[in-house]
Amino acid sequence: MVTTVVLSEKIIKPAVRRDILRVLKRAQRLITNHKHRQLMELSDHTIHNASLFQDRDSVSTAVIIYSIAKLMERCGKPFPYCSDINTIVAAAEHELRSNRIQEFRDRIKALFKFIGDVDKSFKMYIDAVMDKAQIKKGSMLHERGISVARAATVLGIGQWELLSYIGKTQLHDRQAQPSNVETRLAFARTLFFKP
Repeated sequence: MVTTVVLSEKIIKPAVRRDILRVLKRAQRLITNHKHRQLMELSDHTIHNASLFQDRDSVSTAVIIYSIAKLMERCGKPFPYCSDINTIVAAAEHELRSNRIQEFRDRIKALFKFIGDVDKSFKMYIDAVMDKAQIKKGSMLHERGISVARAATVLGIGQWELLSYIGKTQLHDRQAQPSNVETRLAFARTLFFKP
């Protein structure tokens, strides 16, 4: 029997919830070990979930992990905000594990605020990174078959911003990879079931 977590009309599909929990757990280790490149890869993994389910929680998680990775890259070793960020990531994981969806989303918002407030000299850079991360993730969603309008809505960005970025990356020139339902279903199974 498949159950869906519901709290105050907030829903996260069980498969999405499990994936985000795994991502948050792994992110804490990568942040502690200053593995910003692996954090970027982890963000890209999360976008697969967003492309399958088109949910805001996967996208928000992917964007925040990407933003943390960019901040780590910018700050260098040792990462001065490791403890503070890991505390908030751990709290977000705990809230989601406890099925407190709104509290989980509040923790994700707190991460965005923390990164934006970390250092006044980083404020403009971090805002730009978050904007670019959202637009980049939007282009990745679009590349995986989600409409520009839907990708922009999921990310909370303008369609023109996303179209501008897609035009610059020349995604429109690439040959589209045909994807049928069976291929997508097989891919989804590899994410959630071990052979």
